[in-house]
Amino acid sequence: MVVTLSCPEWPERGFFTSLLRKDHLTKRIEIDRRTDYAWTRVADHTFTGWSEIPSPLPPFRYSHLWTTTAVGPGTCLVMPDSRGLLITGANYVGKTSTSLVLCQRGGRLVSDSLAVLDLTTGLFRRYDGPLGFRRGSRRHHLDKITSGVHRETVSPDTGLVLLVPPAEFLGAPNLPQGKVDRIVRLERHASPPAPYTAETDLSPWFSGAHRHEIAQHLPEATTVVPVTEAASPLQIADLLESVL
Repeated sequence: MVVTLSCPEWPERGFFTSLLRKDHLTKRIEIDRRTDYAWTRVADHTFTGWSEIPSPLPPFRYSHLWTTTAVGPGTCLVMPDSRGLLITGANYVGKTSTSLVLCQRGGRLVSDSLAVLDLTTGLFRRYDGPLGFRRGSRRHHLDKITSGVHRETVSPDTGLVLLVPPAEFLGAPNLPQGKVDRIVRLERHASPPAPYTAETDLSPWFSGAHRHEIAQHLPEATTVVPVTEAASPLQIADLLESVL
């Protein structure tokens, strides 16, 4: 199988640079499979912008991972008492910055932004996507970030973003795996209500497996934690620890 990634409107820029810059240029993914000594085009996708749904690059869709793995938006970490925690919520709600506070208190990161669930074991797998620092978190950690390995990109939503390998910032690699015992969904409100529980939403999970195969590895209930618009990562972490 051959996967070709390109940026047809600006070939020199390339697929990944165009993707990270969110420049609305056309990106193309072509997948060719060899059968009986001949090549066959099995997929040809074009797109210009981001989706709210996590989109693992091919060959995920065309491999055994399609039925043995599920991915969804969220940050996965293991707390000091060995309980696994999955933090979910809308973009820019504070998942990454809150998880970093919890890591400073003894937690260990498994993956940030994208949770990868191995359906054969029920464990969440390590995913080494870069940590993204924007707005307040970028200013707060600027000296530490710029003194080490990092790269920069620009988001039309939040401006300058500094991307840092997890091990570079945390001083330790992500854990290889972890079992999630609790799911928390962060929400921002002008006048937040008290935390409450809700049924775990399976709709964000991307997989070829049946819904029940995913559900059996996740907690049935999610703890919804509403916070104020101005709540800091430190305040959110304090609140999370009080409700867990």
